[in-house]
Formats: sequence, C-alpha cells, structure tokens
Amino acid sequence: MPPRLVTTVCIIALVAAFVIDLLTPQEFVAAILLDAPIVLSSLGGSRRFTLGLVVAALAANVLAGYVNGVADRYHWEAVGIGDRILAGLSIVFVGYLSGAVQDEAQRAGRSEALGQRAVREAELGAAIERVRSSLSPDLVLRAIARESIVLLGASATRLVLADDGSTLVARNGADDVELDERRLGPPLASLVARTLDQSDVVRVRASDALGRLVLDELDAPAALALPIVDRERRFGVAIVLLREAEPADDTVALARAYARQTAGALAQARLFAQLADRNDDLEERSAVIRDLVYALSHDLRTPLAALAMTMRQAQRSEYGVLPDAYRRILEHSIVATDDVARLAETLLLVARFESGEHRSEHQPVDLADLAGQIVAEFAALATAAGVTLRAAGEVPPIRGDRSDLRRAITNLTANALAHTPRDGTVTLELASDGDARIVRVIDDGYGVEPAARGRLFLRFASGEHRRGGGTGLGLYIVRRVAEAAGGTAGYEPNTP
Repeated sequence: MPPRLVTTVCIIALVAAFVIDLLTPQEFVAAILLDAPIVLSSLGGSRRFTLGLVVAALAANVLAGYVNGVADRYHWEAVGIGDRILAGLSIVFVGYLSGAVQDEAQRAGRSEALGQRAVREAELGAAIERVRSSLSPDLVLRAIARESIVLLGASATRLVLADDGSTLVARNGADDVELDERRLGPPLASLVARTLDQSDVVRVRASDALGRLVLDELDAPAALALPIVDRERRFGVAIVLLREAEPADDTVALARAYARQTAGALAQARLFAQLADRNDDLEERSAVIRDLVYALSHDLRTPLAALAMTMRQAQRSEYGVLPDAYRRILEHSIVATDDVARLAETLLLVARFESGEHRSEHQPVDLADLAGQIVAEFAALATAAGVTLRAAGEVPPIRGDRSDLRRAITNLTANALAHTPRDGTVTLELASDGDARIVRVIDDGYGVEPAARGRLFLRFASGEHRRGGGTGLGLYIVRRVAEAAGGTAGYEPNTP
C-alpha cells in the first residue's frame, strides 16, 4: 500500500474512532477502536507517524472519557475510568508492536535490497567479464550490445557507432548481432547527439516530445540511451529497448555502471589493436632492414674477396714490378678491404642471428688449442702495441661450433688488445666449473664505467663506453655465440 494512502486511512480511522467514543456512554468504552489506525500505520507508515498516532490516540482516549463524564452530569464511573486506563495501555502496547513490526520490515527491506544489489553486481561483473573476454574491438562491440539485453532485461539493443554512424542490432533470443548501415533518422540522431553531449544515461520516455518520436520509431514502450564514452573518446551510444514503460532507478544505475565499464573495455581492446598494428609494422620494417643487411653483406663478400686477391697478387708483383709509393698505397688498400670484408661478414652473422637462421655445428673443440692459435695470430699486433699476450690453463674439450667460438674469443682478444696500455698484459685464461668451460680474457685496460656495463653486450653499445671506434657488434656476437652454446657472457671489473 502506498505510504500516502496509509497515512490518509489512519487519520480517518482515528477521527472515526474518536467520534464513536464520544457518542457512546461511559459504560461502553469504544476507545479500543483507537488501536485500529495504529495497527494500520505499520503497513506503510513511519515510526514517527506511528508515535504521533499513539500520542493522538491517548489524548483522544482521555478527552472522550472527560466528555462522557461531563455529559453524565460530571459523574465518572470507576469501571469506566478503569476501562480507559486499560485502553490507554492497549494503545501504548499496540504502538510498541507496530513500531517493532516497522523496524523488522525495514531490516528485511534493507536485507532484500542488499541481496538484490549483490545479485545485480554479480550479474554486472559477469557481463563485463564476457565483454572483456576478447581483445578484438569488433567482438567487444558485439558483446556490449548482446550483454546489455541480458543485464537490463531488454527486448533489443541498437549500438550506434560514432565512427561511421553504422548500427549494431542485437535482439533478445538471437545469438547473432546484425549490422545496419542505414543512416539514422532525425529523432535517433538527435538522441545520440544528446546522449554523447551529456555523457550520461538518458531516459527515453513517451512524455517527452523527442522520446515519443524515438519510441514510435523503435516500437518500444521505453528505452535507455547509454553513452559508451571513455574520457574524451566517444565510441557510440547503446539504445536499450525496455519492456516496461518506466525503468526503475536501480535499472538506470545498473545501466550507468555498465556503460562506464564497457567503455573502458572497448578502449583497452582498441589500444591492444593499435599496439598489435604497430608491432606488425615494426616487425615488417625490421624484417626489411634485416633482409637488406643480409643481402648487402652476402653480395659484398664475393667482390671483396676477388678484389683482395687481385691486390695481393699485385703486391707480389705478379703483374709487374710496382713503384714503392704505389706499393705502400696498395698495402693500405688491402688493409681497408680486409676491414670491409670483416664488417660484411659481421653484419651477415648478425642478420643470421636476428632472423634465427644461424645454425651451429656442434663438434668437440679443444679450447686450449684454439686459444693458442689466437695468441699466435695476434702475437705481431701485441708486440707492436707493447702488450704481453699469453694463454693460460688447460680444460677438457667441449662440444660447440669451432668457427663461432673462434670468432667470439677473437673479438674479446682484439677488444682487450685495443684498450690495454703499453707494457700491459692480456691473458686468455681457461678454467672448468663442473661440465661448464670458462674463457676469461683479462687485461690491464681502462675498464668500463658502471653505467655502461648493463649495455655492454647489446648491439651498437660499444660507442657509449669505448674510447676507440668499432662497429659495436663484436661483444654482441660474443653474447649470441655464448648463448647458442648454452652459456652466458659477462663483464667483471679488475679488483685492486
């Protein structure tokens, strides 16, 4: 029963009981009728109203008793007075019970409201989880339209996209979401613009002029327009067609929470899509650059080898005796050609590592013998630089790619010689740690600054910490060779 109707009925009943009590003699106490409006107040009135009725009923009981006694020539019967006292106690007791009933009803109402709220939150969470189950923007949009029907108890949903004005249509009981590319009519277009401007749920009612036109076009008793907006990004408006003429406040609150969370889910999906597109672009560009490096390095090796062979033949006077000045120029050219050939070989190796095409041929490798060969090859360079180069230690053979291991140790040795001052020492030290083999290239060089050590074995990082030049790929190749052999590469500063 509506509270206003309960209040009216209680007041009328109280007045009627008071009038009846006034018209009856003392011996017939009709004050018991004053309990009726107090009992009725428990059906929809407040505790304050019930308390007011109790006070009014007590006053009416006393006043009616006094009036009855005056009408009986100012004579009050003892029995009548006792009945009046009992009636007053009855009024107080009934008022207490009515208040207790109201308290219990309020507690039950709060408990039911909390239960309904928990159910709505659970349904909202499940719907959002299904919306977020995909990172495809198109699938997320379709899920938004489909899940709004189940969550809000709608007959259909029309999701108008802000990008191109197209509409996704989901209907109750249908698994598929249809695409409607027709242009919106003026009423729907106005509703969409209004909803996006307000960035809040709009109730579409038949009492509103625009709402009536929209509902006539959609053939629905009522609707809610949900803005799918994330901060400044406007994705569209979901127009949910309801079965009831007037949506409840909790339905509107649920729709508002759903719109806000689905907008976040859609923004996340579009962000992932953009990142995926950018990653694809970067991967494609990296592949192009890698292929260019691979092709350039591969194609350079043959002509460089032929050029170097021709210049060495000329150096050996196979084409005739050369003047001393030309011979010196030729010697410098041979060195430069060898440097370019090594660079081409290095770039080719890096491209193979990056593309995953590098294949190592594992076979037994005597590291001590390999270290001895490298020391012998660099002996002349070390002597010219005034540096002592030596190998130390013996280890059992290890399975690996001899060519890769040779390149890695050679790069470390060349790097150490280039950065060791005159009268310094470079040692190729071999050691074992269980099944692992350790190759240390120890020098008296300047060392690496702490800030640069973390980037030491990355591509093109050498220029950040080295005094000399170089491609910046030598230590990177060392790391990749070590990793391909199941090991690691690292740097340790000399301890004083």
